[in-house]
Amino acid sequence: MTRTYRRSSLLLLVLATFLMPLVTMAQEVPELQINSSRYIVINADTGEVYAQRDAHEQVAIASLTKVFTAVQAVNMASLDTPITTKEFDLQPADATTMGFGPGETYTLRDLIYGMMLPSGNDAAYAIARHLGYQEGDTDEEAVERFMDLLNQRIEDMGLENTHLENPDGWGVPGHYSSAADVAAFMQYASEYPFLVEVMGTSSYTTSNGAITVTNSNKILNSYAPLVAGKTGYDWDSGWCLVTLAESDGARMIAVTLDGVAPDDWYDDNMVLLEHGFDTNREILAGRESFDGEVVSWSYPDAAELASAGERRTSVSGEQAMADIPQPVTRNERGTTADNVSEGLPFEPASAGPVLAGLAAFGLIGLRAASHWRDAGGTRDLSGIRRLLPLGRPGSR
Repeated sequence: MTRTYRRSSLLLLVLATFLMPLVTMAQEVPELQINSSRYIVINADTGEVYAQRDAHEQVAIASLTKVFTAVQAVNMASLDTPITTKEFDLQPADATTMGFGPGETYTLRDLIYGMMLPSGNDAAYAIARHLGYQEGDTDEEAVERFMDLLNQRIEDMGLENTHLENPDGWGVPGHYSSAADVAAFMQYASEYPFLVEVMGTSSYTTSNGAITVTNSNKILNSYAPLVAGKTGYDWDSGWCLVTLAESDGARMIAVTLDGVAPDDWYDDNMVLLEHGFDTNREILAGRESFDGEVVSWSYPDAAELASAGERRTSVSGEQAMADIPQPVTRNERGTTADNVSEGLPFEPASAGPVLAGLAAFGLIGLRAASHWRDAGGTRDLSGIRRLLPLGRPGSR
């Protein structure tokens, strides 16, 4: 009996030894009562993961794809680049669109707003088709080239659970990411002030005054800490949301995938953000230590950026490279560092693709501490499952 007891105890001890690290790594927090199938919340400045569930699974992400498309676009052309729409860009009547017709001309800036706010699939295709085009290409080939460049950027960042087949996120085989990869890429995207501004804008009127678009994110003006975000939905992905929020100098990124409509997917996201802020305060106060996973990624390498410089020449004509939005890097503690183009002994606008590639070496080795239908349900904050300091409704 004693021997059997000792054997059982030993077995339990061995199991505990192996299972404890797995539990720590999973970092699931059951008391948050998150209904979304997969989620993650990270400190946007350090990459520390404060909660996650199945965050590395490769799944459909619907229109969260457009965050990736936007980053690739601003690295290829000036925001003032004119783009004329084509019949090819138009989408079915039941798809989310910016709403233009063929033969209309907008700036890249206009189309990025049209892609991100109402989640316009037409704008996503116009951007990819135009920026990916090389002489002799069909429209399909131009979009495919754009996606090849975007997937190369993703690969260079070390995001192993992401591969994108199209610029809008329409669910197709082989198009996938993970909650952790989306969070990492949002961390990267948040270093572009223009993109943060876009994702935090309620409405925008195009430069020619032809179209006004509004943001599909229902909590943009009801959850005070929210800075930026992007919604997503299709049959494969379910309801998806990525957000960036800031409170008391700390920034959090939350990703929820395959959520429950009409309200839970928003509630899940806010609960995660608040948990992130609470956890960060406890760590800073010394009442809690962090020993969990850290999201990490690498900046795209010099060769990729050099080739992007060559593409900019063909796409933008004489548009200065200096007009292209540049990321603002942050150190481990979240302090803003110099813009990547500052402090160089030459002007990127006149240096050409080779020197642009050399300039990118300043980024190598740095790490950041890492279908088509987008709509939200009515936003009733009284339905949230925990008390949130929501602040003044509508305040920003």
